[in-house]
Amino acid sequence: MKKRMTILVPAFVILTMLFLATFATAQTTKAPQLEPKRLSSTGDSITEAIDAELPLANHWASWVNGYHGFWEWLFGLTDVYSHNQRITKNFRSWGRKNYMEAKSGADMFDFLGQTVGSVNHQAQYVTVFMGHNDVCQNHPWEIPEDTTFKVKFEAGLENLKNGLPAGATIYVIGIVDIYQLWEIARDKKALGIVDCEVLWATTLLDLFPCGTMLNPLNSEVDRLATRARNMAFNTILQTVTKDFNDNDPNHYYYYTNQTFNYEFTENQVSDIDCFHPSAKGQKDLSRETWNAGPFQDRQE
Repeated sequence: MKKRMTILVPAFVILTMLFLATFATAQTTKAPQLEPKRLSSTGDSITEAIDAELPLANHWASWVNGYHGFWEWLFGLTDVYSHNQRITKNFRSWGRKNYMEAKSGADMFDFLGQTVGSVNHQAQYVTVFMGHNDVCQNHPWEIPEDTTFKVKFEAGLENLKNGLPAGATIYVIGIVDIYQLWEIARDKKALGIVDCEVLWATTLLDLFPCGTMLNPLNSEVDRLATRARNMAFNTILQTVTKDFNDNDPNHYYYYTNQTFNYEFTENQVSDIDCFHPSAKGQKDLSRETWNAGPFQDRQE
């Protein structure tokens, strides 16, 4: 009898371990990941490629939605080789759709509304490049609290979670280092004529965005305080994205901070407004975010 019990106990333990392992695997298995044929971008003026090459929106030069057809070639416009173009190259053109929900001036308060468009389009790949305008306010006290930023971000992701097809991918991209953009463009001239710092002085009249960084009356302490908020928002983006990925079996969530760590050079900043990425900057954003993202095994 003792010998029989000795055999049964290890057998019971092994069966229990196998059951728990199977259960754990079942709990963590996600729906098959879809090819990113239907692309939808949420974001702000960077995604719209404001002042990248010509004044106002330059959608052909967007790091994510950009395109390069006959007219862009004819007029010598920059081919930024966007995510849209990379998807077509890597996953073929059949079934391709390219939607831009991003709007210049948008902040995290607008994120939920933009995700409605992504859901309506039943996107298989959604990019989130949002938060620059939360950091870039006219005055420091207008920057939203971390909890407010987090709640608005979660609401948008929740809408994507509930509305996107199973297997869709959500790619969250960290806010660029706005301090570094300011630092690199200080010696630049807008249109080769006006010192960028002269242009930025109009932040005193609330006529130019991002007084929290560009206002000439800011001290170094002021600018570093704004940069700290920039970094805090990125931490929220990263943490919340991981939480959603860990708890949603139907969708894939990725985050990269490569955009914050990337050091722009002077020619990667717009010659028009001295602040947004130029067409070259957009091209580099496309490369950096693609190679750090969910389809990085197809590096370009």
